[in-house]
Amino acid sequence: MTEPASKRLKLDAIAATHRLYSADKDLQLLAEWVIDNGGYFSDNLELYKDETNGYSVRVISYPENYSQRSDELGSLPLVSCPTSIIFSLANPKPSLPSIFLDSPSISDHAKSCFHLSQHILLEDKSPHWPYIKLLPSKFDTPLYFNAEEMVRLAGTNLGAGDVALRKSLWMEEWEMGVQALKEIGNLENIEKYTWDLYLRSATLYTSRSFPSQLVGITQNATAPSACDAQKHTESFPVLIPLVDILNHQPSTKIVWKPTPESFSLEALGHLPIGSQVFNNYGPKANEELLMGYGFVIPGSPVDSLAMKFTMLPRDPMVAAIWEQRESKKKWSNVFHLTKSSMTTDAKIGIYALENDWPEALVDLFRLLVINELELETLKDENSNKIPISTRNELAVALGLKQAMTQKLSTLRKYDSPSNQPPRNQKERSADIYRQGQQDIMVSKLEKLDNFITNYAPAKRLSSGRYLSDNERLKQILKDFPIPTGVDGEGDDEGIVEFELIEEGELVLLIAILREYFLRENGKDSSHQPKDFWDQFMLMLGKGTGMSFDESLEVDEQSKDNDNEEVSEIIADYCNMITSANDSTDLFNGHQLIGSHISWAWDIVKMKCINLDAKEAILTI
Repeated sequence: MTEPASKRLKLDAIAATHRLYSADKDLQLLAEWVIDNGGYFSDNLELYKDETNGYSVRVISYPENYSQRSDELGSLPLVSCPTSIIFSLANPKPSLPSIFLDSPSISDHAKSCFHLSQHILLEDKSPHWPYIKLLPSKFDTPLYFNAEEMVRLAGTNLGAGDVALRKSLWMEEWEMGVQALKEIGNLENIEKYTWDLYLRSATLYTSRSFPSQLVGITQNATAPSACDAQKHTESFPVLIPLVDILNHQPSTKIVWKPTPESFSLEALGHLPIGSQVFNNYGPKANEELLMGYGFVIPGSPVDSLAMKFTMLPRDPMVAAIWEQRESKKKWSNVFHLTKSSMTTDAKIGIYALENDWPEALVDLFRLLVINELELETLKDENSNKIPISTRNELAVALGLKQAMTQKLSTLRKYDSPSNQPPRNQKERSADIYRQGQQDIMVSKLEKLDNFITNYAPAKRLSSGRYLSDNERLKQILKDFPIPTGVDGEGDDEGIVEFELIEEGELVLLIAILREYFLRENGKDSSHQPKDFWDQFMLMLGKGTGMSFDESLEVDEQSKDNDNEEVSEIIADYCNMITSANDSTDLFNGHQLIGSHISWAWDIVKMKCINLDAKEAILTI
């Protein structure tokens, strides 16, 4: 509860027309300066400072007729700053030399930072001094982390280069700006425009500025000609005295009210006496909050993971289809992934991936993993078909899983420092940010696993399920190792032995040939699931290039001799395991040849997804 005014620290001199806005002398002078220039600060609020919140605002009373019923609440005016004292290049008095501000080689960001640096150096000679003297000189953003603190960010986007990149860009701006000022030569104290001062100014803008467009500040006739170049910028940062003291809370209901004369904040909802009054900067994730503001929000409901993805289809035909896809319009190099719900739903819809991942990213992956058969389908049908096929959709899920697994592995590789108790607020913020990133990745992987397990069950058959329905075949594969080849040259250390075909693919290859020969002889399949094989064989009869007879018509010159040799070896293997088990007629009396294997293996490659070496999924 707020102390009575009589017990607060008395100020040395307060004009009779002013009330006590704060027990802090500098905050009191700031409020008086804003109000003297036409601003407003509610009589129901006070400014205060403490070690936890820094400079803040809290409620000390209710206005007359103020209803505490949520269904009767209107807006409550909080604070207003006149446009005339909003700090930006739109109001640069005094200003840097016009030749500097007009220079096309100096970025607008650099001009803003040098302009703020100038007023910081002017001290009480600056007309904004009551505001500028309260601006912090130290921050908890990563550019202020030391080497030990930066270790807590290792493996994250910030630790992987984002911080270093921002520092490099800002330092380049500073160096170019100082050089330009030296060449102009009519500015005093150029040596005081140090890197530390520039970093401070740049961080002040990232941590407390408002975008000019959103607050209604525009370049107009009040800006001198030296800033004409700024008129071409869509939006630029502005500093709003007194208004920017309100801290951020994402759930806060607040109204921004810009007018040509002022910028105001109004609260919506009940504000208990003694509570801090917050602003709402928007749905900013912890990565953006830490990088720009130097704080994070534990358990933030709007936290996200920035995933940078720049790969595009290389095949000209696929690239052309991508250009025509509706989702291409939503494509971005950076996607922001939110935490997935942890529910495990066996009923997976056709848009399940889009419901949990950015639509454009999912659709791009569809084209990155497309095979020739699916590409032909898109060429012949609607080029915007979604999903393209069951196999393709599962391949997308596996591709996303691989990308997320790699990202999580990189993060966990550097987990050791974060297992130690944090020593300061910077490390506490880094740990919260780090854990939030990991939580998002884990939730994404869990959701993908659920998708891979449950997507389109009637249109797929796993090698594991086929073996469980055919125990004798399972035992045969255990008794007779899969044929192997060797790779490498030189001594024994350079030779690697590998299986010519993965077990999962071999099982499905055998399954396709068994079902094919059964139907060729007019027999029905005795193996489950019958409905799957009925539909699969029907698909083989319709699919271009899938029938066995068509496969034998392939031009001999187009055949790969190495592949033919491998196919013959696998055919011999299949014949061997059949003859070695007389009671088990794997292929309904047929002797396999290399062409049988090549045909079935091509189908597997077109319609199969490998989860790992032993588990493969055949799709309709």
